[in-house]
Amino acid sequence: MMVIGNPRFMRSRWAWWALFLLSAMPSLWLLSLYFFNPRALGIDATERLLQESGEWALRLLLITLACSPLKRIGIKWPLRYRRMFGLFAFYYATLHLSTYLFGWIELDMATFIDDLTKRPFIYLGMMTWIILLVLAATSPKWVVKALKQRWVILHKAVYLAIGLAWVHLWMQSRASAADALLYLAIIVVLLGERLLRSRWFKIAS
Repeated sequence: MMVIGNPRFMRSRWAWWALFLLSAMPSLWLLSLYFFNPRALGIDATERLLQESGEWALRLLLITLACSPLKRIGIKWPLRYRRMFGLFAFYYATLHLSTYLFGWIELDMATFIDDLTKRPFIYLGMMTWIILLVLAATSPKWVVKALKQRWVILHKAVYLAIGLAWVHLWMQSRASAADALLYLAIIVVLLGERLLRSRWFKIAS
């Protein structure tokens, strides 16, 4: 039976489409409710869309970060789809930004500039989105080949993006402390694994 987790299935085109649809599904659900049944999202549908889209961007960033550690313990298939997960992280971050610009401040540029100067978490969110934009723009295979080693160095900026995204989540009032601490614990584990591994290799050498 073909199920997610089966090595042969996970190398197939069916797996690509399954993961694509799973990644897109939260946004399709949220947007369908937002436009056709906003009451289902609570008292403030725009605020709910802001919160959910932002958290999904962070979740997908953490999934991309988990791909390499999973490969090191023998679970190799997620690495095949790391670029897809990264692009979906940018997609959700763009949905988050678009909801803020069009739904929250209604394209009022004076409010936007005021928020950038007076609300640090807005500034950090914009910095995160710009980093993700650069990473998404340099994700095609031909760009990877053109940049070579510089691509590897550039894409280490994902660590900065994850850190900024978490601080953005922590500082803004729509996120609960419990959620932010859970994400922080996951970040510490994933980055800690990389740090310990690199230190072990230095000692071993």
